[in-house]
Amino acid sequence: MPAVPESAILTATIPDVNNMWAQLLFLASKEEHRKGTYLYLYDDPEQSFYYLEKGRVTILHGATNGHVQNMLYMQPGALLNVAHALGSAMTSFLDSGCQFYCLTDVTLWKFPGSLLHDQEFIRSHPAFIENLMSSIGLKLLLMHNTLSNSGTGNAMTRLCRFCLNMSQANGNALELSPGISQTELANLLGVHRVSLLRVIQKLKRDGVLEELTKDSLIIKKPEKLRELAMR
Repeated sequence: MPAVPESAILTATIPDVNNMWAQLLFLASKEEHRKGTYLYLYDDPEQSFYYLEKGRVTILHGATNGHVQNMLYMQPGALLNVAHALGSAMTSFLDSGCQFYCLTDVTLWKFPGSLLHDQEFIRSHPAFIENLMSSIGLKLLLMHNTLSNSGTGNAMTRLCRFCLNMSQANGNALELSPGISQTELANLLGVHRVSLLRVIQKLKRDGVLEELTKDSLIIKKPEKLRELAMR
């Protein structure tokens, strides 16, 4: 599996880490879902897992405060719902707070969960199983990073920590492209979009940032940014 850039980890975005599974689509069935569709995959009696061929999907999870937390963003070439397909044989627990949301029109390929428990399939496809397990580890790391960023500090601290990490991930660059919209960033950090916009405007007024959009992050006072991120 090729290395995943740090910027993808910081934006909780899973790139095409499972694209080799496109070779096995003859074992799956095709599904199309429209933008704005919620996918409740946890109660599928077949415990299916899915290959994302086209579009963008996010994993949402309900929080105790009634808000919805964006945990991961899935790009084409990623597998979905693998943990449930693997673990359902050991427990009847259903995480009703977890759901998938289509950020765009989406094309999925549905694999039966039984495939991952088929000893013959596992023996004859070791590279695919290794790829699947490695991607599960990556998802755990990304979810840990998401929870770490959203679980501590106020909106100012969370945003400054994100900007500082993005800078460090790009060789301490002061101008870069985050690749994530303000709405998605607010959801990722666990803050209201209005609160995020308010913080961005304050950082601009204080001369810490010049710009923060999906395509452009410009840092003017890196030391001040670091100070705010460490509060």
